[in-house]
This record gives sequence, structure tokens and C-alpha cells, in this order.
Amino acid sequence: MWPAQHLANQPIGVRLTAHSAKQTQQIRHRRALFVSHDIWQWRRLAKFFAPLWSAQAGLCALLISGFAAAALAAETEPAPLRVAVYDLEPYGGQSRDGLFNVASVELWRRVAEDRNWRYQLTLVPRMDDLLSGLQANTYDVAIGAITITPERLTRVDFSYPTHRSGVAAVFAKQTDATSALYEYGAAVSELGPLLMATIIFLTVTGVLMWWFERSPAHSAGKPDSHSSVMSWHEGVYWAVVTMTTVGYGDKTPKTHVGRAIAVVWMIGSLVLVSLLTTSLIARITVSRVEGAVVTRVTDLAGKRLAAVSASSGAEYLDTQRLAHQKFGSLADALNALSTGKTDAVVNSVGALQYLVKTRFAAAIAPPRGLLAPAYMAFALPTNSGLKKPLDQALTAVIASPEWRSVEESYFGQ
Repeated sequence: MWPAQHLANQPIGVRLTAHSAKQTQQIRHRRALFVSHDIWQWRRLAKFFAPLWSAQAGLCALLISGFAAAALAAETEPAPLRVAVYDLEPYGGQSRDGLFNVASVELWRRVAEDRNWRYQLTLVPRMDDLLSGLQANTYDVAIGAITITPERLTRVDFSYPTHRSGVAAVFAKQTDATSALYEYGAAVSELGPLLMATIIFLTVTGVLMWWFERSPAHSAGKPDSHSSVMSWHEGVYWAVVTMTTVGYGDKTPKTHVGRAIAVVWMIGSLVLVSLLTTSLIARITVSRVEGAVVTRVTDLAGKRLAAVSASSGAEYLDTQRLAHQKFGSLADALNALSTGKTDAVVNSVGALQYLVKTRFAAAIAPPRGLLAPAYMAFALPTNSGLKKPLDQALTAVIASPEWRSVEESYFGQ
């Protein structure tokens, strides 16, 4: 600091310099005061906002950790199983509103719930496409009316059986007279051995009668020769008349041996006719009580047969070497049968029963018995890791009383 008196005695330039230095020192002092005040204000603000900053930092950390956990879960959580549903009711299918409410889907839902599996259902209308999709790993599992067959076992793997099934055939409904003739013919065919034995005994008796009655004493020109058995076909004629108890009397035995043969034949024919009559009536009665005569593979011979392409029915007909026409769906095959374009349709019994009952009851008779028993199952790609847990879950679910009641609602007792 320059004393005032000393400055007064100094030149003007010196005085200005001293005055400027004093102002500069004052400005610096004020600036220091301002800076100190600002620091003090910032400290107050920092103390005020410190809790808010801590909360915000915690929230950010929480969000970051949440996003990281979600990303990690997305990476580790398996994708939904791709489930193919074969479009054939009542095992598989989709309603108009897009819901899957069918037997195999109901079973799959219980299995998936037991194993905590996520899944996505896809409707597949053709069996060929379904099996090819499993082979190409397009699908992880396939459900529906999938019968276990030797041919399919070469392409895919199967789970524990899900439904009892079998191959059956259906025919167009017949009129009352035609139906009665059909039942009679089926009963007669089952009595074939007894009929053959009767014909053999009848023929042998007729020939024996002719052999012992062809004596010269009863040759032509004698008074009673017209009633004698003069040829083997006359002997057979006499045996038929005697067996049926008609008794025309135009041919009669004359020798003692012939009369002995006649007595034995009369008694024996009564037994044979009684056996034939009672067996025939019993067979027809049983068939009517059961509702129908069981269809056999021999009933398919010589008929125009139809089956769905790649179905269990088509495979059965191929193994039996029976020619058949292939259709894209079971409904198309049954429609051809109802219009007379085919004589019979061969397919899995459950699907036949359901479609005939719900859509073709007026034109097609329900299936009568099984041509071959079989089982249905879920299909898997070969060496699939789902097989073991799937079998374990199926075993538990199918054994439950709750599932049995659900299955009865679809297929009955």
C-alpha cells in the first residue's frame, strides 16, 4: 500500500499504477469471497440432493440388474416345444374359434402341466407331412390319431401308448331284407365245416343205398322197379328227401341191407338237421344281440376298398395285399362310401366310430369289431431327449381316475 501523502508527491503515472494495483487486489478479494460463497452454496445443494442422487443411482442399478437378469433368463429359458396335432377327430382337430378341444390335446395339456413345458400347437392335416416334419426336426413331438405301426417305427420314435385302438372297416347301411340276408350268409359261412360234413354223409349214404339196391331182382321190368333206387343220383335224391323228412315215397329200399341203411340215415339225419338248425339260429341271435356280425378280412375280398393315405388302415391293407383307393382325409373316404363310389373304408376304429356317429349315421353302419388290434402314441424324432420324461408323465396321467373319466367322455366305456 502506498501512503496517501507519498502518492500525492509522486508523478501522475506512478499514482495511477498504485491505484490500479489497489483495485486489482480488491477485485481479487471479492472474487475469492464469491468463490467461497459459491462453494458454500454448492455444498448446501449437495447435502440437499444427496439422498435423491442416492435413490436415483439405486434405481438405475436396479433397472440395469433387472435388464441383465431378463436377458440372462431369455438366454437360458428353453424355447416352447413345437407340437404337431394330426387333424383327425376326436383325437386331434381345431374348432372354428381356433381352440384345440380334442382327446389327445387334453392328454398333452396334462402332460405339459406335469412337466412345466411351454409349447405351441400346429395343426397338420396330412400324416405324410407330420412324419416328414418329425424326421426333419420341424416338430418336437406329434400328437393325435397316430397308430404305432412297423412302417412308422422305421421313420420316427413313439412314446408310451396313449390310446387303445385298432384297424376296423365300415360299410354302407343295408335295407332290412339285405341286412337279414347278409347276417344269414355270415352265419352259414361260419357253419361251413358242419355243412360240409352233412353233405359228405348225405352223398355216402345215397351211394351206399344205390349199391345195395341195384340187385337184379329189382331190375327194370319188375313190378316194383319204378320205386327202387336204380342209380347213384337216385340214391342221393332219396337221402335228401329222407333227411328233410319230406317222405315222398317214390323211392324206397327193397333189400334188408338197404332198409337198415335207411333206418341209420333217418336217425343220423335228424341229429344233423337239429345241429344245423340250432347252430344257425344261435349264430343269428348272437349277432343281433351284439348288434352286428364281426367283420373279418375275408369280408373285404373282392370289394372296392378305400383308406386314407399313409394311415394305419392303408398300411393294414398293404400287408394283406388288398388293392384300395387312397384319399386325402377320412371324411373324403367316408363321403365316397356314402355315395356308393366304394364298398368299404378301413381306418382306425376310434376315428371311424366318431365320424360315422356325428356325420354319416344315416348312410354308413358303425364298425363291427376289429380287423387288427393296435395302440396309439405320441410320435417323436428318433433319439429325442423328450422320450424319457414324456413316458414318465404319460404313465402318471393315464393311470389317474380323472383322465379315465375324460377319455370316457370321448370314447365311452
